[in-house]
Amino acid sequence: MKPGIIAVLLVLIPGATATDFLPMTPVGAECVPVSVSVTGRDKALVDDAEAQLIDDIDFSGLLETAEEGYAHVEASVYSDDRGILLRAGVTCAGEMLMVKEYSGSSIYPLVHALADDLVYQITGEQGIASTRIAYIVRDSGTYHLAVKSLDPRPPFYILSDDDVITTPAWSPDGDRIAFTAFRSDNGDLYLYSLSDGTASKILSRGGLNTSPAWSPDGGSIALTLSENGNSDIYLLDVDSGDLQRLTARNSIETSASFSPTGNQIVFTSDRLGYPQLYVMDSGGGGADRATFSHGYCDSPSWSPSGDRIAYTAMVGSDFHIFVMNADGSDIRQVTFEGTLNEDPVWSPTGRHLAFSSDRDGARAIYILELNRLTVRKLTEGVESYCATWSPLRERD
Repeated sequence: MKPGIIAVLLVLIPGATATDFLPMTPVGAECVPVSVSVTGRDKALVDDAEAQLIDDIDFSGLLETAEEGYAHVEASVYSDDRGILLRAGVTCAGEMLMVKEYSGSSIYPLVHALADDLVYQITGEQGIASTRIAYIVRDSGTYHLAVKSLDPRPPFYILSDDDVITTPAWSPDGDRIAFTAFRSDNGDLYLYSLSDGTASKILSRGGLNTSPAWSPDGGSIALTLSENGNSDIYLLDVDSGDLQRLTARNSIETSASFSPTGNQIVFTSDRLGYPQLYVMDSGGGGADRATFSHGYCDSPSWSPSGDRIAYTAMVGSDFHIFVMNADGSDIRQVTFEGTLNEDPVWSPTGRHLAFSSDRDGARAIYILELNRLTVRKLTEGVESYCATWSPLRERD
């Protein structure tokens, strides 16, 4: 239940304390050591390229930089009036693994593409360096829908409004972001197209039309509607606009997240008098309770591999991020700093989690790499929350 969106009076059962839960443990994958060399005439450009490549490699969760690596990247970077050219050769165990050129107007996308190709060529898995994160910024009474790459470049505000913008969700095709906006004194559902640069209202039932979650095939959106005086989960066919009601109880049902198969949905319900997580078939019907260890659970996010669910839970008077197996077992606490850690979202590879936290004061977006439990702060200077992660870039 997103703070400030759905207000409910709760009588909480006694909350657990921080010592009741095991901390998150590293995934424990063995990282492949990679040595890096970047040359070129423009020292500032070379320094930026080298620093970003090292950052991408070390935060991949699969590779690590080393003076003597199993693989070696030899890169050179050039710039002229036509743009920037990045040439890279990768050797592995003494054999040439890859030779490739990248060109563009900014060094960062070129380095991200190289890093992702490097991860794929060495491990066979996808990298996340080229992905982006969208989130909400609240600054001096103005709300922005921001998009940020995983590098030092500032975020791009694709939408700004004096009225509330909230709960963005990135589509599986990478082109659309669903979100809720209160422009008409009603919480309406919009779609923003990144390719067209336009936002269109797609649902405006009375009350809230909020907390969208895309089905894996991109054909449907599960969301919360409150037009009947109670918050329930519905399924919206994106093309036809048809609505199917999935829950029909007197309790508040919200914060849906699809399993990677699209066959199940995990969501929040206060049907017991306090919010817990439940799992139901994506066609609706009965639901099984998934959490039993907290007095307050919310904002579930199903991992891309389907084996884990991340969520927010109350610990004492604070809110922290937890991860559990999809069957509710092996609960692990992810965050311990700050008082308000919310809205976890998985990277498209399942090797990272993004979330908002007030650990440094104002809420900001942080990213956790799960192999070494390294946390990085993505946003600076303004209140940022409600992260959503883009899908992987299409491979050449």
